[in-house]
Amino acid sequence: MLEQRKNFSPDRSPESDKMDALVQLAGTVSHELNNIFTAVAGNLSLLDHELEGDQLATFQDILKAAQRGIDLTSKLQAFAGRQNLTRRKIEIHRVIAKALDAQRPSLAGVNLITALAGEEFIVYTDETKLFDTIAELVENARAAMPATGGRLIIQTARQMHGNGRPHALLSISDNGCGMASDVSARATEPLFTTGRQGIKAGWGLRNCAGFIRQSGGKMAIQSAPGQGTIVSITLPLESA
Repeated sequence: MLEQRKNFSPDRSPESDKMDALVQLAGTVSHELNNIFTAVAGNLSLLDHELEGDQLATFQDILKAAQRGIDLTSKLQAFAGRQNLTRRKIEIHRVIAKALDAQRPSLAGVNLITALAGEEFIVYTDETKLFDTIAELVENARAAMPATGGRLIIQTARQMHGNGRPHALLSISDNGCGMASDVSARATEPLFTTGRQGIKAGWGLRNCAGFIRQSGGKMAIQSAPGQGTIVSITLPLESA
């Protein structure tokens, strides 16, 4: 099994600078488009009670299209690290328990091991997006594991950072197929997917990493072919 160790970022390349510029552009454009789609959807909702028959059906199709536009721009904003977060103090172990409970059906036959710290970990972030992040990582781990003999380990621990502030460390480890270093290095790039094309669109890990970064934390991926994957998340701890 992989041992956790400190990851070092490779030197930046011209391709990385181009990608950063593209992400920045996506964030700016998505913000403007979100304002447009939100205004369109809001005004359309005022007409709902005035229409009937074919007109109502057409209206509902237009409203659905506007909502899809809002959803898409939300994903683009997440790519650019500009998600709208509803922050409050939450206990991370409670969110982990909820996410695992929601994923329980897909984990049938998996040896699930939890090793949570014996203290409350209070973090200041968006509970729904933290739930979604944990669920996404668990889902990815399950997809990488064999049909039988899968093992998933969820761990938390207190970790001190260089600035002297304590952080909560959450690690999600699997014994799946793993990834080559060039693949894991790109795992959080926009539209890059570690799964099969057409099945995974490349939104998930990028959104997870962007959310964690917006919350003042970091996400690291350690993997090797045939040795599984460890995804580690750190978030600043708050006083209760």
